[in-house]
Amino acid sequence: MYENIAKNRAKTAFIIMGFIFFISLIGYFIGFYFDYSYGYGNSYSITLLIFALIIALAASFGSYYFSDRIVLSIAGARPVSKEDNPRVYYMVEGLSIAAGIPEPKIYEIPDKGMNAFATGRNPGKGVIVLTRGIIEGLSDEELKGVISHELAHIKNYDILLGTVVVVFVGMISIVANIMGRMLLFGGRGRRSSKNSSGGGIITLVLLVIGIVFILISPLIAMIIRMALSRNREYLADSTGALISRYPAGLANALRKIKENSEIRSANGATAHLFISNPLGKSSVVMFKNLFNTHPPIEERIRRLDEMSLGVGVK
Repeated sequence: MYENIAKNRAKTAFIIMGFIFFISLIGYFIGFYFDYSYGYGNSYSITLLIFALIIALAASFGSYYFSDRIVLSIAGARPVSKEDNPRVYYMVEGLSIAAGIPEPKIYEIPDKGMNAFATGRNPGKGVIVLTRGIIEGLSDEELKGVISHELAHIKNYDILLGTVVVVFVGMISIVANIMGRMLLFGGRGRRSSKNSSGGGIITLVLLVIGIVFILISPLIAMIIRMALSRNREYLADSTGALISRYPAGLANALRKIKENSEIRSANGATAHLFISNPLGKSSVVMFKNLFNTHPPIEERIRRLDEMSLGVGVK
Protein backbone atom coordinates (compact mmCIF):
# COMPACT_ATOMS: atom_id res chain seq x y z
CA MET A 1 0.00 0.00 0.00
CA TYR A 2 2.70 2.49 1.06
CA GLU A 3 4.78 1.43 -1.97
CA ASN A 4 1.93 2.29 -4.36
CA ILE A 5 1.48 5.71 -2.77
CA ALA A 6 5.22 6.44 -3.06
CA LYS A 7 5.33 5.35 -6.71
CA ASN A 8 2.32 7.45 -7.64
CA ARG A 9 3.76 10.53 -5.93
CA ALA A 10 7.00 10.06 -7.87
CA LYS A 11 5.11 9.77 -11.16
CA THR A 12 3.15 12.92 -10.35
CA ALA A 13 6.36 14.86 -9.69
CA PHE A 14 7.77 13.57 -12.99
CA ILE A 15 4.69 14.77 -14.90
CA ILE A 16 4.90 18.25 -13.36
CA MET A 17 8.57 18.46 -14.33
CA GLY A 18 7.46 17.52 -17.83
CA PHE A 19 5.18 20.56 -17.95
CA ILE A 20 8.04 22.82 -16.83
CA PHE A 21 10.23 21.32 -19.55
CA PHE A 22 7.59 22.00 -22.23
CA ILE A 23 7.16 25.60 -21.08
CA SER A 24 10.93 26.16 -21.21
CA LEU A 25 11.19 24.57 -24.65
CA ILE A 26 8.31 26.66 -26.01
CA GLY A 27 10.02 29.80 -24.68
CA TYR A 28 13.23 28.85 -26.45
CA PHE A 29 11.52 28.21 -29.80
CA ILE A 30 9.49 31.43 -29.59
CA GLY A 31 12.70 33.39 -29.00
CA PHE A 32 14.30 31.53 -31.89
CA TYR A 33 11.37 32.36 -34.19
CA PHE A 34 11.43 36.09 -33.43
CA ASP A 35 15.19 36.21 -33.75
CA TYR A 36 15.01 34.51 -37.15
CA SER A 37 12.02 36.42 -38.53
CA TYR A 38 12.18 39.88 -36.99
CA GLY A 39 15.59 40.26 -35.45
CA TYR A 40 14.11 41.04 -32.02
CA GLY A 41 16.22 38.53 -30.11
CA ASN A 42 14.89 36.92 -26.95
CA SER A 43 13.59 40.03 -25.13
CA TYR A 44 10.31 40.16 -27.06
CA SER A 45 9.62 36.48 -26.50
CA ILE A 46 10.24 36.81 -22.77
CA THR A 47 7.74 39.69 -22.64
CA LEU A 48 5.21 37.54 -24.50
CA LEU A 49 5.71 34.64 -22.11
CA ILE A 50 5.27 36.89 -19.04
CA PHE A 51 2.09 38.34 -20.53
CA ALA A 52 0.71 34.85 -21.23
CA LEU A 53 1.66 33.70 -17.74
CA ILE A 54 -0.17 36.65 -16.15
CA ILE A 55 -3.34 35.81 -18.09
CA ALA A 56 -3.11 32.12 -17.17
CA LEU A 57 -2.47 32.93 -13.51
CA ALA A 58 -5.42 35.35 -13.38
CA ALA A 59 -7.78 32.79 -14.92
CA SER A 60 -6.50 30.03 -12.65
CA PHE A 61 -6.75 32.25 -9.57
CA GLY A 62 -10.42 32.85 -10.30
CA SER A 63 -11.15 29.19 -10.95
CA TYR A 64 -9.20 28.19 -7.83
CA TYR A 65 -11.37 30.28 -5.52
CA PHE A 66 -14.72 29.78 -7.23
CA SER A 67 -14.44 26.42 -8.99
CA ASP A 68 -16.15 24.49 -6.17
CA ARG A 69 -19.28 26.66 -6.37
CA ILE A 70 -19.31 26.45 -10.15
CA VAL A 71 -18.90 22.66 -10.16
CA LEU A 72 -21.57 22.14 -7.51
CA SER A 73 -23.96 24.31 -9.50
CA ILE A 74 -23.23 22.48 -12.78
CA ALA A 75 -23.69 19.10 -11.09
CA GLY A 76 -26.99 20.17 -9.50
CA ALA A 77 -25.69 19.14 -6.07
CA ARG A 78 -27.61 19.92 -2.88
CA PRO A 79 -26.22 20.13 0.68
CA VAL A 80 -26.86 17.21 3.03
CA SER A 81 -27.15 17.76 6.78
CA LYS A 82 -26.87 15.29 9.64
CA GLU A 83 -30.65 15.28 9.96
CA ASP A 84 -31.09 14.53 6.24
CA ASN A 85 -28.83 11.46 6.22
CA PRO A 86 -27.20 10.51 9.54
CA ARG A 87 -25.76 7.32 7.99
CA VAL A 88 -23.60 9.23 5.51
CA TYR A 89 -22.86 12.05 7.97
CA TYR A 90 -21.37 9.77 10.62
CA MET A 91 -19.37 7.85 8.01
CA VAL A 92 -17.77 11.08 6.76
CA GLU A 93 -17.19 12.30 10.31
CA GLY A 94 -15.42 9.11 11.43
CA LEU A 95 -13.33 8.70 8.28
CA SER A 96 -12.30 12.37 8.38
CA ILE A 97 -10.89 11.78 11.85
CA ALA A 98 -9.04 8.71 10.54
CA ALA A 99 -7.67 10.77 7.63
CA GLY A 100 -6.59 13.58 9.93
CA ILE A 101 -8.42 16.35 8.05
CA PRO A 102 -11.37 18.65 8.88
CA GLU A 103 -14.78 17.18 8.16
CA PRO A 104 -15.83 18.26 4.65
CA LYS A 105 -19.28 19.43 3.69
CA ILE A 106 -21.54 16.78 2.14
CA TYR A 107 -23.60 17.28 -1.02
CA GLU A 108 -25.91 14.96 -2.95
CA ILE A 109 -26.73 14.76 -6.65
CA PRO A 110 -30.31 13.48 -7.19
CA ASP A 111 -29.29 10.98 -9.87
CA LYS A 112 -29.65 7.19 -9.96
CA GLY A 113 -26.15 6.77 -11.44
CA MET A 114 -23.49 5.61 -8.97
CA ASN A 115 -20.68 8.16 -8.73
CA ALA A 116 -18.95 10.63 -6.43
CA PHE A 117 -16.34 13.39 -6.43
CA ALA A 118 -14.54 15.82 -4.12
CA THR A 119 -13.89 19.52 -4.60
CA GLY A 120 -12.62 22.49 -2.60
CA ARG A 121 -9.28 24.29 -2.71
CA ASN A 122 -7.83 22.80 0.48
CA PRO A 123 -8.75 20.36 3.30
CA GLY A 124 -10.34 23.19 5.28
CA LYS A 125 -12.72 23.94 2.39
CA GLY A 126 -13.34 20.36 1.29
CA VAL A 127 -16.61 19.11 -0.17
CA ILE A 128 -17.68 15.53 -0.89
CA VAL A 129 -20.44 14.95 -3.43
CA LEU A 130 -22.31 11.64 -3.64
CA THR A 131 -25.10 10.64 -5.99
CA ARG A 132 -28.33 9.29 -4.60
CA GLY A 133 -27.66 6.10 -6.54
CA ILE A 134 -24.36 5.46 -4.82
CA ILE A 135 -25.78 6.19 -1.37
CA GLU A 136 -28.67 3.78 -1.87
CA GLY A 137 -26.84 1.15 -3.91
CA LEU A 138 -23.74 0.45 -1.78
CA SER A 139 -23.34 -1.34 1.53
CA ASP A 140 -21.79 0.49 4.47
CA GLU A 141 -18.31 -0.93 3.86
CA GLU A 142 -18.48 -0.13 0.15
CA LEU A 143 -19.70 3.42 0.77
CA LYS A 144 -16.93 3.93 3.33
CA GLY A 145 -14.46 2.88 0.65
CA VAL A 146 -15.81 5.51 -1.75
CA ILE A 147 -15.83 8.23 0.92
CA SER A 148 -12.26 7.34 1.90
CA HIS A 149 -11.23 7.68 -1.76
CA GLU A 150 -12.71 11.18 -1.92
CA LEU A 151 -11.17 12.15 1.42
CA ALA A 152 -7.84 11.00 -0.03
CA HIS A 153 -8.24 13.49 -2.89
CA ILE A 154 -8.76 16.24 -0.32
CA LYS A 155 -5.93 15.04 1.94
CA ASN A 156 -3.49 14.78 -0.98
CA TYR A 157 -4.26 18.34 -2.15
CA ASP A 158 -5.36 17.06 -5.55
CA ILE A 159 -7.39 20.24 -6.12
CA LEU A 160 -4.30 22.39 -5.50
CA LEU A 161 -2.21 20.20 -7.79
CA GLY A 162 -4.93 20.39 -10.43
CA THR A 163 -4.83 24.19 -10.23
CA VAL A 164 -1.07 24.20 -10.81
CA VAL A 165 -1.56 21.96 -13.83
CA VAL A 166 -4.29 24.29 -15.14
CA VAL A 167 -1.79 27.16 -14.98
CA PHE A 168 0.71 25.16 -17.03
CA VAL A 169 -1.84 23.99 -19.60
CA GLY A 170 -3.42 27.44 -19.82
CA MET A 171 -0.08 29.12 -20.37
CA ILE A 172 0.93 26.66 -23.07
CA SER A 173 -2.42 27.01 -24.85
CA ILE A 174 -2.38 30.82 -24.77
CA VAL A 175 1.18 31.07 -26.08
CA ALA A 176 0.48 28.51 -28.80
CA ASN A 177 -2.67 30.38 -29.83
CA ILE A 178 -0.84 33.71 -30.05
CA MET A 179 1.98 32.16 -32.06
CA GLY A 180 -0.48 30.39 -34.36
CA ARG A 181 -2.21 33.69 -35.17
CA MET A 182 1.11 35.40 -35.80
CA LEU A 183 2.20 32.61 -38.11
CA LEU A 184 -1.13 32.71 -39.95
CA PHE A 185 -1.56 36.47 -40.34
CA GLY A 186 1.92 37.87 -39.78
CA GLY A 187 4.68 38.32 -42.28
CA ARG A 188 8.21 37.12 -42.12
CA GLY A 189 9.37 40.62 -41.23
CA ARG A 190 13.06 41.12 -41.47
CA ARG A 191 15.71 38.62 -40.60
CA SER A 192 18.47 39.49 -38.27
CA SER A 193 21.91 39.88 -39.80
CA LYS A 194 23.01 36.86 -37.83
CA ASN A 195 20.47 34.61 -39.51
CA SER A 196 21.06 36.10 -42.95
CA SER A 197 24.77 35.49 -42.88
CA GLY A 198 24.78 31.76 -42.39
CA GLY A 199 23.47 28.63 -40.79
CA GLY A 200 20.75 28.55 -43.48
CA ILE A 201 19.43 25.01 -43.68
CA ILE A 202 20.05 24.12 -40.01
CA THR A 203 18.39 27.33 -38.86
CA LEU A 204 15.39 26.71 -41.12
CA VAL A 205 15.01 23.11 -39.90
CA LEU A 206 15.14 24.25 -36.28
CA LEU A 207 12.60 26.95 -37.04
CA VAL A 208 10.19 24.45 -38.62
CA ILE A 209 10.63 22.05 -35.68
CA GLY A 210 9.94 24.89 -33.25
CA ILE A 211 6.81 26.04 -35.08
CA VAL A 212 5.41 22.49 -35.23
CA PHE A 213 6.19 21.96 -31.54
CA ILE A 214 4.45 25.21 -30.56
CA LEU A 215 1.35 24.35 -32.59
CA ILE A 216 0.97 20.82 -31.19
CA SER A 217 1.98 21.76 -27.63
CA PRO A 218 -1.66 22.19 -26.44
CA LEU A 219 -2.35 18.59 -27.48
CA ILE A 220 0.80 17.40 -25.69
CA ALA A 221 -0.20 19.38 -22.59
CA MET A 222 -3.70 17.86 -22.65
CA ILE A 223 -2.28 14.34 -22.86
CA ILE A 224 -0.01 15.02 -19.88
CA ARG A 225 -2.94 16.51 -17.97
CA MET A 226 -5.02 13.40 -18.66
CA ALA A 227 -2.14 11.21 -17.50
CA LEU A 228 -1.89 13.21 -14.28
CA SER A 229 -5.63 12.83 -13.67
CA ARG A 230 -5.37 9.05 -14.11
CA ASN A 231 -2.34 8.97 -11.83
CA ARG A 232 -4.16 10.82 -9.05
CA GLU A 233 -6.95 8.23 -9.15
CA TYR A 234 -4.47 5.45 -8.43
CA LEU A 235 -3.00 7.52 -5.60
CA ALA A 236 -6.45 8.24 -4.14
CA ASP A 237 -7.31 4.53 -4.27
CA SER A 238 -4.16 3.67 -2.32
CA THR A 239 -4.56 6.50 0.20
CA GLY A 240 -8.28 5.76 0.60
CA ALA A 241 -7.52 2.12 1.36
CA LEU A 242 -5.07 3.32 3.99
CA ILE A 243 -7.71 5.56 5.56
CA SER A 244 -10.47 2.93 5.70
CA ARG A 245 -8.07 0.04 6.47
CA TYR A 246 -10.30 -2.05 4.17
CA PRO A 247 -9.24 -2.04 0.48
CA ALA A 248 -11.93 -4.59 -0.42
CA GLY A 249 -14.63 -2.05 0.40
CA LEU A 250 -13.58 0.28 -2.43
CA ALA A 251 -12.82 -2.66 -4.77
CA ASN A 252 -16.32 -4.06 -4.31
CA ALA A 253 -17.81 -0.58 -4.72
CA LEU A 254 -15.98 -0.09 -8.02
CA ARG A 255 -17.38 -3.41 -9.28
CA LYS A 256 -20.87 -1.99 -8.85
CA ILE A 257 -20.03 1.53 -9.99
CA LYS A 258 -18.59 0.43 -13.34
CA GLU A 259 -21.99 -0.98 -14.33
CA ASN A 260 -23.88 2.25 -13.63
CA SER A 261 -21.62 5.31 -13.41
CA GLU A 262 -23.30 7.61 -15.95
CA ILE A 263 -24.52 10.97 -14.59
CA ARG A 264 -26.87 13.20 -16.60
CA SER A 265 -25.45 16.47 -15.26
CA ALA A 266 -21.82 15.55 -15.96
CA ASN A 267 -19.89 16.93 -18.93
CA GLY A 268 -16.39 16.87 -20.38
CA ALA A 269 -15.22 19.75 -18.17
CA THR A 270 -16.16 18.02 -14.90
CA ALA A 271 -15.73 14.34 -15.87
CA HIS A 272 -12.21 14.07 -14.43
CA LEU A 273 -13.49 14.93 -10.93
CA PHE A 274 -15.62 11.80 -10.52
CA ILE A 275 -14.44 8.51 -9.04
CA SER A 276 -15.42 6.80 -12.31
CA ASN A 277 -16.10 8.15 -15.80
CA PRO A 278 -19.60 9.70 -15.58
CA LEU A 279 -20.09 10.13 -19.34
CA GLY A 280 -20.82 6.50 -20.14
CA LYS A 281 -20.81 5.40 -23.76
CA SER A 282 -20.68 9.00 -24.99
CA SER A 283 -17.06 9.20 -23.87
CA VAL A 284 -15.78 6.46 -26.20
CA VAL A 285 -12.76 7.89 -28.04
CA MET A 286 -9.78 6.71 -30.03
CA PHE A 287 -6.51 6.10 -28.17
CA LYS A 288 -8.26 5.62 -24.83
CA ASN A 289 -5.02 5.16 -22.92
CA LEU A 290 -3.97 8.70 -23.91
CA PHE A 291 -7.21 10.67 -23.66
CA ASN A 292 -9.18 8.99 -20.86
CA THR A 293 -9.31 10.97 -17.63
CA HIS A 294 -9.64 7.75 -15.59
CA PRO A 295 -7.46 4.64 -15.50
CA PRO A 296 -9.10 1.31 -16.41
CA ILE A 297 -11.44 0.43 -13.59
CA GLU A 298 -10.47 -3.24 -13.88
CA GLU A 299 -6.85 -2.33 -13.14
CA ARG A 300 -7.90 -0.27 -10.13
CA ILE A 301 -9.92 -3.21 -8.80
CA ARG A 302 -6.99 -5.57 -9.38
CA ARG A 303 -4.63 -3.36 -7.39
CA LEU A 304 -7.10 -3.03 -4.52
CA ASP A 305 -7.68 -6.79 -4.50
CA GLU A 306 -3.92 -7.31 -4.12
CA MET A 307 -3.85 -4.88 -1.19
CA SER A 308 -6.73 -6.72 0.51
CA LEU A 309 -4.94 -10.10 0.27
CA GLY A 310 -8.30 -11.65 -0.58
CA VAL A 311 -10.02 -10.44 2.61
CA GLY A 312 -13.57 -9.25 1.89
CA VAL A 313 -13.30 -9.53 -1.89
CA LYS A 314 -16.58 -10.39 -3.64
